[in-house]
Amino acid sequence: MGMAQCKADGITFSLSWAEVRDPALVSPAMRQMRDALRNKLGAGSAEPAASQALQVPGMTPSPEASQIHLGGLAGSGAAEADIAVFTRGVWVYQAVMLAPKRQPAAWDSFINSMKLET
Repeated sequence: MGMAQCKADGITFSLSWAEVRDPALVSPAMRQMRDALRNKLGAGSAEPAASQALQVPGMTPSPEASQIHLGGLAGSGAAEADIAVFTRGVWVYQAVMLAPKRQPAAWDSFINSMKLET
């Protein structure tokens, strides 16, 4: 598993990735990445936010590819989180933005700047 992270204007952006090798494990791995982060941020017991469809250029289409917003987080160092999970082949990715307040324009810019090369 790998991870890249940067901070700008009090917002933390990160991208994590892992190769699962077995195509049958791609969807479960994406769910596990998303759910593990929700639990880490203290949102595990809360009702899941409605997920939205996600399209990243070059990604493999998957019903698990989605993005969610979590607000009102306590004890995570950030009050708001945006999370996206997607795949390309047997590689699963998780993009995260943590911020003190909701920043939809920053999230859109982050997600829309991604492109998975062929």
